[in-house]
Amino acid sequence: MSRLTKAELAHHRAWLSELRTPADTAAYVATVSDAMGSADFFRQPGVEFLRDAWLAAEFGRHRQSTLVRLIPEREQWPDFEAHSQTNEIERIECVEADVPGRRRGDHYRAAEERTATGTSIVEFDPVEDWIGRADQVPTALSAAISTKIGKHYAGCASLLVYLNIGEFGIRQAQIEAAMMPAIMPALPVFKSVWILWKEKLYGPWVA
Repeated sequence: MSRLTKAELAHHRAWLSELRTPADTAAYVATVSDAMGSADFFRQPGVEFLRDAWLAAEFGRHRQSTLVRLIPEREQWPDFEAHSQTNEIERIECVEADVPGRRRGDHYRAAEERTATGTSIVEFDPVEDWIGRADQVPTALSAAISTKIGKHYAGCASLLVYLNIGEFGIRQAQIEAAMMPAIMPALPVFKSVWILWKEKLYGPWVA
């Protein structure tokens, strides 16, 4: 397990900035992630583009896109584009909505340390915590979306929100009902809004 060098970062970024199938993109990111280890994948500065590429692959898979790619770094935004079977291009800005204050890198680092010392990696996760996480979804969605609203995209791109909060299905209906109110402020800014949650792509919502 190791962090990526500057040369490796540049190589991966360049590879992912070329048009690839969603499956090839997902496989590439998985290979890099496995080589790095989960802790560094989420903690090392400058690797956010790898997570954007994973989202591009997931979005493309759900949309049955033929090709996806990261937007070249020199263009700054949006994050990726997906090409449809009829050669239409969807340009997507993405953002993650998570439990406020959660640091996944720290979580995976602790798990790796427990594994190295032979300590059990199983963590107690009571039902009360599932409910607590579900209750934070509206706030998490609103906070994530608000970080993108003020960046003046002028309707040139769509927004993909990756909702990374799990509750084992006990608040499924309530969370789905909370999606539309949360994304409403983004509709005047983006061409459309999507939410990726638990292996399902919700949307699009349009103004």
